[in-house]
Amino acid sequence: MTTPLMVRIDGKREDLIQLTQDLIRIPTLNPPGENYGAICDFLNKRLQASGFETQLIRAFDTPGDSERYPR
Repeated sequence: MTTPLMVRIDGKREDLIQLTQDLIRIPTLNPPGENYGAICDFLNKRLQASGFETQLIRAFDTPGDSERYPR
């Protein structure tokens, strides 16, 4: 049975595959949390391109936060 949701997902199949590939290319290893800034920048640009208003806010003094591995 084909539902409206399945039709929409199927229509975005290539975009979803590309998004998944782009995301896994950014190695956000945890711990310690390398490339968190890069993944945030990637998602920020993608959301803005889709019309979202975004703001990146650093979570200072949270566990694991440092200049090398910002949160």
